[in-house]
Amino acid sequence: MKKRFLAFLMVLFLFVSCGEKESKDNTSLKNKVVVKISADPDYLDPHKYVAAATGEIIFNIFEGLVKPDSDGSIKPALAESYTVSEDFLTYTFKIKKGIKFQNGVELTPELVKASYDRFLLKDFPTNLSTTEFKKLIKSVVVDGDNVVFTLNNVTGEGIAAFLDGIIYEDGDKIYGTGPYALEEYVPGERVTLKKFADYWNKDNVGNVEEAEFRVIKDDQSGVMSFQMGDVDIIHRMGAEYVSMVENSGNILEGEQNMVQLLALNNSVAPLDNLKVRQAINYAINKKEIIDGASLGKGAITGGAVSPSVKSIYNKETESLYNTDLEKSKELLKEAGYSNGLKLVLRAPANYRVHVDAAQIIKEQLAKVGIDVEIEEIEWGTWLSDVYKNRNYQMTVIGFEGKPSPYATVDRYRTKDPRNMVNFSNEEYDQIIAKIPTEIDQEKQAQLYRDAQKVLTENVGAVFLQAPNYIVAINKNIDGFKIYPLYVLDLSSLVIKK
Repeated sequence: MKKRFLAFLMVLFLFVSCGEKESKDNTSLKNKVVVKISADPDYLDPHKYVAAATGEIIFNIFEGLVKPDSDGSIKPALAESYTVSEDFLTYTFKIKKGIKFQNGVELTPELVKASYDRFLLKDFPTNLSTTEFKKLIKSVVVDGDNVVFTLNNVTGEGIAAFLDGIIYEDGDKIYGTGPYALEEYVPGERVTLKKFADYWNKDNVGNVEEAEFRVIKDDQSGVMSFQMGDVDIIHRMGAEYVSMVENSGNILEGEQNMVQLLALNNSVAPLDNLKVRQAINYAINKKEIIDGASLGKGAITGGAVSPSVKSIYNKETESLYNTDLEKSKELLKEAGYSNGLKLVLRAPANYRVHVDAAQIIKEQLAKVGIDVEIEEIEWGTWLSDVYKNRNYQMTVIGFEGKPSPYATVDRYRTKDPRNMVNFSNEEYDQIIAKIPTEIDQEKQAQLYRDAQKVLTENVGAVFLQAPNYIVAINKNIDGFKIYPLYVLDLSSLVIKK
């Protein structure tokens, strides 16, 4: 904390030494808002992006046949209506008329099919989630005003599987139907969006004409920019900065459908040994992590599902590994590491809450003889080397909740391409396989709870906390909606005159 405070004073000195500057209000110019983001987007393409933070930008540009609402429900978007066959293998969408892409081309069922044909190409570099879904699609057919999807197998995500953005491809440019169009992307600096004048949804009541997602990797610099009026929104802000900005703007806070976890690579030694993973779990004190990394603004979680998803969350998982240092040492001894062991934890440098959690974990594991080396790496390196190539032993990261909880738990199935922890458990796979075809809601909810228990018992990862959702926002902006997933909805924002 002392180092962080000194760094903050240095940033303050730099601002002051450059001469006094009056605070400016971005909302006074063209109804513009500036949003701080911590890293460049990976792909501004709804079929390619991986990072959840990129999805927050994508949400405003592209729309799918259906779209999530702020209450967590999924509603028709580009589809006027839809039907699902009794065997859950055929989805029929009636396409709305009068919708335009941001280049003026009118949406048709044929263009919906063309958008799906694009990522169904065998060699098209889709993200892992889209790659998994396209394996299920047997055919896409236009039938009058309808687009009919036939699946090879039932999808556990149900209608949420059709959230992928519909695009119009024109050479090397793509266009969406969302309320904002991509105006400019300057790598390392900003992504600028402009309001789409012909947006189809007339219930869109916001008045933001231009939005700039400004890349500010250093959180303290972002705080200073907010205090000076150069930034209007700090999205998912660290709890440690609340006291610094609460006099400069409004603070919004709520539950967040996200789980921070200590990911353990189950396929590399010594973490391929269950007893080692259990020893690590027993050595972790989650309350210390919440108090230290999130200043108490978070909830303990026992499994992959956030406690905010109350209908399926398994509270029993919270007590499966209560902190027990002696038990941890005993398990390490049984695993053949009575003299301790060394591990490397790779942490994404641009996410302070994960780096701080990593430092606390290092101190906690040292108490049982586990020497942890922390390697801070850039976000792009984390995505490619850790997430995609699984080149790591341990990492701290947050997995956002999905519109369908199935996507949250399915990522730990043995053959799921998103299974970056390489968890493999036959019982778990069997439970996951039953979820898509279980019609009884309570029985399905119990399957979700059973899956969480198996995953936690076998330490696919150490699930730490569900951090609170904290937003700092300009006092002149109303209408901010907190979604139960990674969404920043510009269309609902109203700048007060």
